[in-house]
This record gives sequence, structure tokens and C-alpha cells, in this order.
Amino acid sequence: MARPKLPESKRPLFRPRQLLLLAYLLTIVLWLVRGLVGSAVMINYKLKGEMPQQTVAPAELVTESFAPYSSNQWWTPPDDDPNWYLSTDSDPHIYWQGQGYLETVRLYAEHQLPPGGVALYYLLPGQTDYTETQKVYANVTGTGEYTFDLGGRWVTGLRIDPDSVGGVPTLFHGIELNPATPWYDRFIPNGGQWLLLLFVPTLAVAAIALVGSLLHKEEPDAPRD
Repeated sequence: MARPKLPESKRPLFRPRQLLLLAYLLTIVLWLVRGLVGSAVMINYKLKGEMPQQTVAPAELVTESFAPYSSNQWWTPPDDDPNWYLSTDSDPHIYWQGQGYLETVRLYAEHQLPPGGVALYYLLPGQTDYTETQKVYANVTGTGEYTFDLGGRWVTGLRIDPDSVGGVPTLFHGIELNPATPWYDRFIPNGGQWLLLLFVPTLAVAAIALVGSLLHKEEPDAPRD
């Protein structure tokens, strides 16, 4: 038996497949726009000399509860490398005292024991205290490389917690501000972003279809002659 045709006024503007395709196309366009805007902002700060790109040695950083083995005659480092540090409690800190536009920060540190959480905190202009709301967890991007993605922010200070355990021997080589990356990396989603790009359009279309079906049910039928 053939399906009865819906009146023109009740026919959806787009079929579900067409709506899903449009949602994915819109998502791709928004993602590309996001990347282009981010590139423009980055280039602007770089041209003004306000985007630091440097490796900061341990001696140039301020540490708290995180000290070189050479600072205590009773400590015995794992080997003769002068860059061995030890966290003396479960909340060690490394401070960078500066300001500038930061997209990524990389910590170079090899731990002899599991470090627990490795996190970065940042200050925005006018702030003096580090808070949990401005905290970024590290992604392990290589042996002894912990990368923090700040998403592009003007910061006035950084605090890195190299471990959350205490008593961890750490071969610490410093931090790198805005490490050089290929230009196209900005347009390549990471794991979490891939999930959002894949599933948000589908969920949005499902929500639109649900609302549309509810509104269709609420519309009174036209009177019959």
C-alpha cells in the first residue's frame, strides 16, 4: 500500500540524510574558520614580538619543593648528570615568571618513578593566584616530553607541577615555550576533538528531528470536508 503524501506545509525542508550532510559540512567549515582565525591571531602576536619561542633552562626557573640533587649533600643522584632533581613533597612546583602569548608549553623531564598527575597552571592579566579552573593536564608526546595545550592565551605566569607524588627522581632539562610545529597541525584534530567532530553533528541532527516530530504531533489536523 502506497504511503499517503504529506501536505506541502508539513513536509520537512530537508530529509534526515540531507540534514546530516549539511551538519557535517557546517562543522568542517567552522573547524577551518577556527584554524584560520587562530593562525591570524598567532601571526599578529608573533609579528609584534609578543609570542615567546624559547627553551628555558632549569637555572632560569624558580622551583619549590623541587630541587637539584646538588643542593643537598645527603642526596645521591642516579648518575652523574647534573640535571637530576628530586621532589621533596607531593606538591612540587616549577615557576616561569614572564608574560606573552602561549599556545603550547613543553616540559622536558624523565621520571624514575611514576609521577602521577603532571599539570600546568596559568595566570591571566591581573591575577596573582593559581586556581584549579586554569589548569591543563599534560599529553605525553615523546620520551620525557610533556606537552600542554593552552589553546592560545596571553598569560602573565606559569606554574608546572612535575609530579603529584613526591620523592620522585627527575631528570629535568627545562621547559619550551611555543615549540615550533608545522602550520597544518592547527587543522588536525586531536583525539577528543575527533570525537566532537564526529558525534556532535549527529546528535544535533537527532535533536532537530526530535523537536520537529514533536512540533508535527502538536499541529492540529486540518478539518475534513
